[in-house]
Amino acid sequence: MRRGAKDDKRFTGLTILAATTGFVLFLPPLLTVAKNAGTIAGVPAVAAYLFGAWLVMIALVALLVRRSG
Repeated sequence: MRRGAKDDKRFTGLTILAATTGFVLFLPPLLTVAKNAGTIAGVPAVAAYLFGAWLVMIALVALLVRRSG
């Protein structure tokens, strides 16, 4: 079944939003803040931040794939 042009534009917009979110999550200023934060339950905060941001990106892409059909 063919999606309409409106659905294609929305999917493209959501894809761009996910890519932009990923770009912002991994910017050096945010990583520097996490680097200076110490530890979280014995794990360095920068490692926890990186894995958390990675998990957010996986979830966003999974939602996009699921909604695309």
